[in-house]
Amino acid sequence: MKLGEVRQGDKFVVGLTITTEERRLNPVIVADLLPAGFEIETVLRPADARVVEYDWSTGEDRVRAGAFDFLGEIAQAQSSQAQDDRYVAAISVFDKPVTLAYVVRAVTPGSFAMPGVVAEDMYRPEVFGRSAPGRVTVLAAQGAAGGK
Repeated sequence: MKLGEVRQGDKFVVGLTITTEERRLNPVIVADLLPAGFEIETVLRPADARVVEYDWSTGEDRVRAGAFDFLGEIAQAQSSQAQDDRYVAAISVFDKPVTLAYVVRAVTPGSFAMPGVVAEDMYRPEVFGRSAPGRVTVLAAQGAAGGK
């Protein structure tokens, strides 16, 4: 889907993958500012992608796909918040990429700036990463005032 074809009421899964270039513990703060016109519906947990269940018959853990398995493994953040205008999380990154995810819904028609994601090392301000900014247009829901 193109970001110019978003309709009011559409839902999206936002997956954020954080990768470090250093093989050391990197305590990272991730802040993803939402475009105006969007609301966070839920923050996804590791069990939303993969469910680990104990199999009493074999005595071993069994992994089965969750509803959001297409994201791969979702990491457990030390802290995460779905605020009105942003998603914020604290997570430790070591030698492999980690993925965080949440679900948003387009609620207000209009053309909005997408500020992009910022990831910063908590203790070394010179270590950071950011995604490119962009724009998104939310069209009125069909049948709504101004819709087709």
